[in-house]
Amino acid sequence: MPPFAGLLAFEAVLRHGSMTVAGDELGLTQSAVSHRIRALEDFFGVALLERLNPGLRMTDAGTQLAQELAPLLGALAGMRRRITGQSGARVFRLGLSTPLLAWWLSARLPTLCDAFADLSVEVVTWDTPAEAARAGVDLALLWLPLEGMAHGACELPFPTESIFPVAAPALLRAARPGQDWPALPLLVKGRRGEETGREWSWATWLKGRPGREAIRFRDIGSSLQAAADGNGVALARSLLAADALRQRRLVQLTDPDEVYACSKTQVARWRDPRDETAARMAAWLVASAGQAITSIKQTLPRIT
Repeated sequence: MPPFAGLLAFEAVLRHGSMTVAGDELGLTQSAVSHRIRALEDFFGVALLERLNPGLRMTDAGTQLAQELAPLLGALAGMRRRITGQSGARVFRLGLSTPLLAWWLSARLPTLCDAFADLSVEVVTWDTPAEAARAGVDLALLWLPLEGMAHGACELPFPTESIFPVAAPALLRAARPGQDWPALPLLVKGRRGEETGREWSWATWLKGRPGREAIRFRDIGSSLQAAADGNGVALARSLLAADALRQRRLVQLTDPDEVYACSKTQVARWRDPRDETAARMAAWLVASAGQAITSIKQTLPRIT
């Protein structure tokens, strides 16, 4: 029989696209995960993953194994329910980041629950990739880099998002006559030195103009809330800003063609290809996101 530890490591790497994040979920180092997958490859006598720089890609043999492995792990996951004979509404765990819940999904939860009335929906939130890896949810909404991404059978990508500066209308009304938005306090998301994607850098937006970084926040949810409270200008992504723009809590500070495409994307991912409920909910969420993004009608030039 193939080594079970290797199968679990392989499945975790497929879900996260990273041996390091898979290791966080399994409580292993990156090298230990790599060792377990090497042992699995030795058992089958073929390579299952192609190591890229950066990233990983499944070989044909890896794709075949993934297709056969998913229903087996899904059956194991349902073993407790089958043995204990528990019935009633299925508890469905939906996982996502705290900002995505606060700025987009929360307002849509009543409609989602109506659409899936046969489920008992449990929402799980996380603030870091490591927390997401340990969540153990039925459907995960993950924020992943676009570069090198190859979508699998058990995931759906959300529409491409754009990045643009936003501020509260009250802040703009209080600005000095003739004062352009780059002269307002600039809010920053993420820890210093951990910025990802040039579209999130104020240097990209200011293009040599002077600017003042006022406050730094851990995540985009906090920076958007500070902007809505009138503390400065924040960089927003379409999906999180859509409701606030429609409600005029925030205002986009650039023309529709002065935005940048985001280098990451939201992905709905589930484990078991036989889980039709997860697939249906993923499709519902992606469609809902598309409606929100379309409502702000932007073009998506890329940073070059």
